[in-house]
Amino acid sequence: MSFDNSESTQAQPILLNIGAWLLIAGVFSIPLLGNAAHNLLLGLPIILLLCTKSIKQYPYLLKSNRMALFSTLLFLWLGVSIFWSNAETNYSVKILSKYREFLLIPLFMIYFSIDKYRKNAVIALYMALLFSLFISYLIHYDLVDYWDNSNSIKNRIFHGISMSIFAYINLQAGATSRKYRAAFIAIFIITFHNLFFIENGRIGYILICTLTALFGWQQWRIKGLIGMILIGSLTATSLILFADLSHLRIMGHLDAISDANEITLSVLQQADIRLEFYILSLYSFMDSWLLGHGLGSFPAVYAMQHEAIQTYWEVTVNSHNEFLQISVQTGIIGLMLFISFLISLLLKRKGFSPLQQQCQTALFITFGITCMFNSSFMDHGDGTLFMILAALIAGIPWKTEPKDTEEPQQS
Repeated sequence: MSFDNSESTQAQPILLNIGAWLLIAGVFSIPLLGNAAHNLLLGLPIILLLCTKSIKQYPYLLKSNRMALFSTLLFLWLGVSIFWSNAETNYSVKILSKYREFLLIPLFMIYFSIDKYRKNAVIALYMALLFSLFISYLIHYDLVDYWDNSNSIKNRIFHGISMSIFAYINLQAGATSRKYRAAFIAIFIITFHNLFFIENGRIGYILICTLTALFGWQQWRIKGLIGMILIGSLTATSLILFADLSHLRIMGHLDAISDANEITLSVLQQADIRLEFYILSLYSFMDSWLLGHGLGSFPAVYAMQHEAIQTYWEVTVNSHNEFLQISVQTGIIGLMLFISFLISLLLKRKGFSPLQQQCQTALFITFGITCMFNSSFMDHGDGTLFMILAALIAGIPWKTEPKDTEEPQQS
């Protein structure tokens, strides 16, 4: 059996077709609706897929696609680690369910192996992100008063991640489309403004700047990278000199570092709450580095470290770093599986176009950066978006259409 998208020209079974359109609706709901809508619209397609012959592609997919393989192995290892966890089984299973995206990525790849479903999913995601950007401005300027947040539909972190991805999509669209290039560039500029002056957050700053620099490198190599850095430097200088940046969020207590005679772990803990999370989580990992403490054990293990040494912030149940969150609970084995999952995005695949390879690189950077500052796959919102992006980008080779396009370089 081969895993390709040749079926896209054939009539699809009714259950698969219904599941695909529910999935597309689910993709549209990710930036806009809550968990209940996601669970319904993304859960039903899985049930319907299991009732069709297309599920037979699953074993071959695990053999041919490294991302599908490592995501499945990671989910299984997370489940196995429950056996040596001291947490209550119900709680451990609840945490495992938060990582279900690793199990579902290969299943959604099967849907997106059919070209028309993949294209419609991309359109749905783009339109949802565009609508989210538009609503963000309406909320900020008090033109609508429906959502709980003051500047965006979802929380600041999700908004920063999704809008950074949206900005990169518009850059790529502008590079490949002559006809609508000006419109895509304009949307990119508006998105950049939104992340710095409307719904500002550290992850948004870092991610949009990094993806923009990556795009410059991908399109024009060193000249493009230098050009993007120069433009960014001039923009930053202008903002510092002429704009009020008091609202920007960088670090909680920078004065703790500037007032210290020497930089120690204790000083870093005082400087920002997440630095304390990372330091104590690292101590917890070192206590059981091989197999970890078991899934669901993080709150209790972190609390023990919090009591054992001097701390400056409250106890947490989330390290806000996916690398640490996984390694504390599943040890070096789980960490290596997670890193292998990420690295699989950088491995060249036969038949992948230069554009698809560039998007894989951008996805690797997005996953890497966000997981350094958040437990993104454990978070339902971030993890759901990442699951869809992984299935869309890292599944099968895209069909290329030369009309109105310029061939990008490989990354």
